[in-house]
Amino acid sequence: MNQLLRYIKSLINPRKRSGTVRYMFSAVISIAVLLGAAVITSTEVSYVRLEASETAIKTGDRFYLDVYAYAHVPVNAIDITLRFDENLVEVIGVDTGQSVLTIWTQEPIIESDKVILQGGTFKKGFLREHKIAKVNLKAKQTGQGTVAASEVMLLAGDGEGTPVETADAIDSNVNLFIYDQNTDPGSIGVDVKVNILTDINGDGKVTLKDISVFMSAWNNKNKIYDFNGDGRMTFRDFSIILSDFFFK
Repeated sequence: MNQLLRYIKSLINPRKRSGTVRYMFSAVISIAVLLGAAVITSTEVSYVRLEASETAIKTGDRFYLDVYAYAHVPVNAIDITLRFDENLVEVIGVDTGQSVLTIWTQEPIIESDKVILQGGTFKKGFLREHKIAKVNLKAKQTGQGTVAASEVMLLAGDGEGTPVETADAIDSNVNLFIYDQNTDPGSIGVDVKVNILTDINGDGKVTLKDISVFMSAWNNKNKIYDFNGDGRMTFRDFSIILSDFFFK
């Protein structure tokens, strides 16, 4: 892996980035050949994904957060804790009507700064991505905060309750921007829009450091960087981060 990263660095050395577009794509193709086998043999992991109806919300307005679980092996029981800043948002309720879970050990627990979801399914469980719950929220005061799936446990439907390997995903948390009537929402929308998904370390640009973090995650699967939203970390995601490195 270190040798591969050094090779990537030599291909996309900043002194060479002034070359032709043809050379850039030659570099991408060369790396594709090296990683082709890894794409096929890469071991998947499970994770939790959050999707907000909106991320820029005016104080007093309501919005919701859909909670999804992706299972790479059959999963029949889950335990998920969502944490948030109680000063910024308030939980109005939790809707489980469209949940893949059919048995709840108890109704979703709503506390001041967290929501706990615990339940299961019949038989061997579910595979791939399914909705777990919809959390309805209300914006309380201006500020920025995060709703995060901070504690996740998935159990396999193998009859033994074996813990399933999970990883953090780039959308296991959602950043919220709450404003009041005196704030121009357009300026908040611009800030959110210009955020580069592949800027992993958050320094405002895509660099070799981001590529290095991506390659490390590819190797040990402790985090999932799914840039194209297909529920997996594949060579397409690697292609996206390379494109952003060259052109953004």
